[in-house]
Amino acid sequence: MAFEIKVPNAGESITSAVISTWHKKTGDAVQVGDLLVTIDTDKVSTELQAEAAGTLEITAPAGEEVKIGAVIGLIGAGTAGGAAPAAAPVKPEPAKSEAAPVAAPAPAAPVAEAAVKVTETVVPKVDLSVVPRPVAEVAAAIVDDAGRTTRKRMTPLRRKIATHLVNAQHTAAILTTFNEVDMTEIMNLRKLLQDSFVARHGVKLGFMSFFIKSVCEALKAVPQVNGRIEGDDIVINHYY
Repeated sequence: MAFEIKVPNAGESITSAVISTWHKKTGDAVQVGDLLVTIDTDKVSTELQAEAAGTLEITAPAGEEVKIGAVIGLIGAGTAGGAAPAAAPVKPEPAKSEAAPVAAPAPAAPVAEAAVKVTETVVPKVDLSVVPRPVAEVAAAIVDDAGRTTRKRMTPLRRKIATHLVNAQHTAAILTTFNEVDMTEIMNLRKLLQDSFVARHGVKLGFMSFFIKSVCEALKAVPQVNGRIEGDDIVINHYY
């Protein structure tokens, strides 16, 4: 009988969760205690371990939002755990004829025997304890055709944080902080290029171009700042 993998209860106010990552794939053999899946709610991220040994069948893929108590996978009975394979059936030996004695089989050729020994020598034993686990299945982000934006669904925890931040803007006092910057080198560069810039473009060289350049470099260094929230999605821009 298959063992059901269910979304655990994470609190009275939590009714659903999002499957963040499957650490195993359908058809993989699992042991008791193996890490199976990571589930995110709006309060906590939970890792579920296998409570039975067998073969995994995933019924809810990564990225899907499911209800608390929903079945997201099954562990079917299998040979996981190192069960010994069934012994091959033994064929009955044919009855020996009393009239004609059976000749002794010819010895194997030396070359064939050497080949068997070489084959047994070069095949290494694999330590299954050090074999890496399969790559986690992660829900892919959606990239538009032109590659200008990337859209990815927020986890329940990030959605809750976003809601609290919006509420804080509506209820808390908003302050402005001023930081001083040493503009000496910018001033010197502007003074050096001013005459040639005016002669070429007919206008004076201001500071806005320096500010725009600085902002673009900052957005490249921290891409999350160059994004926005649309519904339950985070949209990251790849242009400036």
